[in-house]
Amino acid sequence: MSKLIEFLFGSLLIAISTIALIFFSMLHYILKAGGVADCAWHGSAKVWIDANRDGLVNNDESPLGNVVIHINDIENNLMEVGWPAITDKQGQAQLNVSIPNCANSVFEIYADIPQGFHVTTRSRIEVDRDFWGSLGTDNIYYFGFISDK
Repeated sequence: MSKLIEFLFGSLLIAISTIALIFFSMLHYILKAGGVADCAWHGSAKVWIDANRDGLVNNDESPLGNVVIHINDIENNLMEVGWPAITDKQGQAQLNVSIPNCANSVFEIYADIPQGFHVTTRSRIEVDRDFWGSLGTDNIYYFGFISDK
């Protein structure tokens, strides 16, 4: 009888150890793959109808909603690295990029040109992301458009 208890107890310990090993291995994988060690870059975009074509947002100029903003990592030749960003009715969009392994990155931000418009500001903006130099600052990237009519 004692051999049977010893066998069952040993089997139970092996099963518990195996389950614990699987659990902690999966936890390690999830945390590592989930970006705990990754860096992030944040910014925002402002899109408006630049009625006087001066490239500056003036009080009487309307925001332009439903414009798609793209972010490419030109340093690492990666396209569409940002989360989907579409301007709201105030012409604003939040820009977020998760950077695996905190690799050096140079971003290129640009907006899809709405049909019937052309751009009055720079069409593409290059951003050499600096984690430490831009902490606590809100980086806003502006895109002005004017109607072709």
